[in-house]
Amino acid sequence: MIKAGKLRLLPTKEQELLFFSFCNISRFAYNESLSFKISMYNDGIFVGVQECIDHIKDLKYSEEYSWIKLAPEAVTKQAIRDMNRSFTLFFKRGNKGFPKYKKKSKTRPSFYQRTDRFYQIDENHVRITGIKQPVKCIKTQLPNKIVNTRVIYDGKYWFLTYSYYYEAEIVELTDEVLGVDLGVRNMATCSDGRIFKNINKEPRIIKLEKRKKLIQRKIARKYKCNSRKSNNIIKLENDLRTINRKIFNIRNNYLHCMTKELVRNKPKAIVIEDLSVCDMAKTKLLNRYIYDANFSRIRKYLEYKTNEYGIKLVIADRYYPSTKKCSCCGNIIEKMSLDNRIYECKKCGMTMDRDLNASINLKNYYC
Repeated sequence: MIKAGKLRLLPTKEQELLFFSFCNISRFAYNESLSFKISMYNDGIFVGVQECIDHIKDLKYSEEYSWIKLAPEAVTKQAIRDMNRSFTLFFKRGNKGFPKYKKKSKTRPSFYQRTDRFYQIDENHVRITGIKQPVKCIKTQLPNKIVNTRVIYDGKYWFLTYSYYYEAEIVELTDEVLGVDLGVRNMATCSDGRIFKNINKEPRIIKLEKRKKLIQRKIARKYKCNSRKSNNIIKLENDLRTINRKIFNIRNNYLHCMTKELVRNKPKAIVIEDLSVCDMAKTKLLNRYIYDANFSRIRKYLEYKTNEYGIKLVIADRYYPSTKKCSCCGNIIEKMSLDNRIYECKKCGMTMDRDLNASINLKNYYC
């Protein structure tokens, strides 16, 4: 199996400047190769990866674009391969969307690192291609064989992300089937009675969201008064990026802890719904809370964690009436408003919390 890892880097100021230049060159190679591919396609000529690489090479040896030589060749080549992959996926799967140009203000700075040229000097230093001096890192021991190494910047720290192969352990599973109902009031309600609260309702998230709104308003007012980006706007945008980073890390950490807790008891199967977030977000009062809940990320984390333990992840049909169905007798209610938090069955008289009832129905979906 393949597992991902992350290593915190501690570059010097000179190394950090080189990192940023590599990121900018990688972004330029992606955008320029995409523009070249589109222009040639409009002329009826299909170009592949090698033609795009040759195009960037021609630019690199010209006087105007000689700064491309600062980055290792693998950085530009991998950026072109990434562009070509997104271009290919567009024609294979229409829902992927046409490749877009990478904007500096919205794209996370990153660049590719060749695995055959990368190695760990000691527990506190690694060798990055294009950097003469070893780069300091947090004390760790990397796996022997790693693939797909990239250096990324999250707005505050530099990280080296990588993947490695490992043999999954054989785990004995219980006979339990766990139904999990995802929602906005509570992030998850399990069929065994466990409830995971919505992290977005905690005071620390609410305070950060208020600060974020204030800074966004300040930025908007300053843009109205200034025709160019002033130093104050740059400072405010840096503060905004820091707050966004904090909010994302808090939410992401909670989702990791929650999904880990779900698979900890090692049930033989976990059942969740196939939610249509776009349809759910049509409710104006709830659309923001639905997007903040990150249902797709929960499903993604459950997929790889259940795969690691050998647990079967069952996705219930999108139109399965888990909320409207009685978990006791199977009677289905035609309509049930969002305000009604208690499920009351008129046929058998059963009364239960609607989320718990839905999670039990999801459990019975597998059985």
